[in-house]
Amino acid sequence: MDAGNEIWDAIPMDQLRHLIREAVDAKKTTYKDLSIAIGKNHAYIQQFVERESPRELRERDVRTITDLISATPDAGEASQPRSPTGFNPQIVPGEQLVGHRDLPIFVAAQGGDGHVIVTFDAVEYVKRPSVLEGVKGAYGIYLTGTSMIPAYEPGDMALVHPHLPPARDKDVVLYHVPPANDAEAIIKRLVSFNDREWTLKQYNPYLEFTESRVEWSFCHRVVGKYSAR
Repeated sequence: MDAGNEIWDAIPMDQLRHLIREAVDAKKTTYKDLSIAIGKNHAYIQQFVERESPRELRERDVRTITDLISATPDAGEASQPRSPTGFNPQIVPGEQLVGHRDLPIFVAAQGGDGHVIVTFDAVEYVKRPSVLEGVKGAYGIYLTGTSMIPAYEPGDMALVHPHLPPARDKDVVLYHVPPANDAEAIIKRLVSFNDREWTLKQYNPYLEFTESRVEWSFCHRVVGKYSAR
């Protein structure tokens, strides 16, 4: 059997259900966000927890869920002060680069309406930063547009963690469908969100707008950048 399709027995399913329920009750996440994170319909994880359907989750889904829960602070914890300048991506210093050159880098070409087309055919591989060490599916995107200046200049490389949950005042990449081949995307600052829509903003020119969560169901977090060479 393919190892990616095996059921992970390192954590009992009852314990996983309890872990998820506690995280949702503490407002660290929602059933919907966890379902979206593993590419399922919005009610999938709620049914898993409350109806035990399915009875078990696959290894990759369990790992994604536990990683998301452990990475998200409690709602009661003090929030970080918001940057008055908006975009503020972390520039990854050289000493935080680790491991081999195994982080795939894709190219984003300009599309219509401020969108981009990300071609998921790696143009190169670079050393990954410590924040993405061991993260399955992590990647980088070469940016070509100007709508995010001064946060991102053309030629900068956005570093993307595909499993972190949406978070306010963070940079995100939104997709219609699980990204593959040539995928239409939006790369903006996430101002806020609810069950129906994302509120986003850009800076060149300044614009704040909303997009439907039904149409843009997949949200990946930008966790840093490499500056243009």
